[in-house]
Amino acid sequence: MRHVLAIALISALGTGYLACGGGASTPAFSTGDDGGGSGSGGSSGGSGSSSGSSGGSSGGGSSGGSSGSGGSSGSSSGGSSSGCTTSTGPITGSVGKTGGSISRLVFGVIGDTRPPNEDDPSGYPTTIITKIFQDIEAQSPHPALVVGTGDYQFSSTSSTTDANEQLQYYMTARGSFTGAFFPAMGNHECGVGTGCSTSDNCNCVAGQGGAGTANLTAFLSEMLAPISQTLPYYSINVSATDSSWTAKFVMTAANAWDSAQQSWLQTTLAQKTTYTFVVRHEPTDTAVTDVPPGVAGVDALLVQYPYTLLLVGHTHNYGHFTTYFPGTLACGSSCPPASKAVVIGNGGAPLSSSKYDYGYGLFSQRCDGAIVVDEYDYMTGATDSYFHFVVTADGTITK
Repeated sequence: MRHVLAIALISALGTGYLACGGGASTPAFSTGDDGGGSGSGGSSGGSGSSSGSSGGSSGGGSSGGSSGSGGSSGSSSGGSSSGCTTSTGPITGSVGKTGGSISRLVFGVIGDTRPPNEDDPSGYPTTIITKIFQDIEAQSPHPALVVGTGDYQFSSTSSTTDANEQLQYYMTARGSFTGAFFPAMGNHECGVGTGCSTSDNCNCVAGQGGAGTANLTAFLSEMLAPISQTLPYYSINVSATDSSWTAKFVMTAANAWDSAQQSWLQTTLAQKTTYTFVVRHEPTDTAVTDVPPGVAGVDALLVQYPYTLLLVGHTHNYGHFTTYFPGTLACGSSCPPASKAVVIGNGGAPLSSSKYDYGYGLFSQRCDGAIVVDEYDYMTGATDSYFHFVVTADGTITK
């Protein structure tokens, strides 16, 4: 039913949209997700462009995921018509908390894992997030790292105990995955403080509201200290064991934006790498009334420097569209391409629509250097063919 509705929406919208992830059946990204914040969320790109469903196109790509709950037994989907596939055997090398070198770039993306109600650790979606990490661990070839797009808690700013407890639940689940884990900050890692009307537009910078909240303190201690990070923004470099490519994962903090982060981000983006994956919690088309300052701040630099994809969450669903949803954008008339953003926000937080399932994204380097992108259902291990797409290192959507 979800796929039928997706096709109907695409037809109604016309050529401005390509087939999109799991939820293309309705413009669900236009609704809010986080208790006070809107976030229209989804950006763009051409999913579903290769022939066939997520199990590979006519060139002989290997099958996307086995049925059942144990994760995929094969590589992610995405063979091209030229016969170039992602199934090239086990990955050698390793990635640690400061980066590393691996033979092929394969990584997972998870976003938005929190209970439905504030200060309610008993409602934490522990079972869901544990299984998601277990499924990524079961992927073959084994991904070297996982990236988090934010929101790992739902705590009031005065509740240090709740914030730490919820993040400890997450990190215990994260222990099911033996690779590296790099989380980005979400709006719930900031929280509502003085000068902030909602957790979405709050900015955890001294003098700008929300500074020193329990949410931020817990995030720094429980999630960033284990990877030796002291600020909510940082960059991780990964390279090929044969020196054929380089990649950087740029973890930004839209809810902790200031001139120091802006200067750091400009310097980081200017460093040349084959692939650049920028991670930010809120999408570009988050409702302008609730947008934190870092959304426009990051976008202003993305239009100046090359990058492969922007990975976001916040909307409790997943998708990849070719245009932004209608509305006023904080980036004004100079916005990064909608097609270079991917929303992964279905990691256990209450879903924005019943048309979506919980799950995770898998990004797999193909033999020609392109990245195959799939969304996996955490219950069945199946991929969503309407989300599936392939992107080159410079961010061009291809097959």
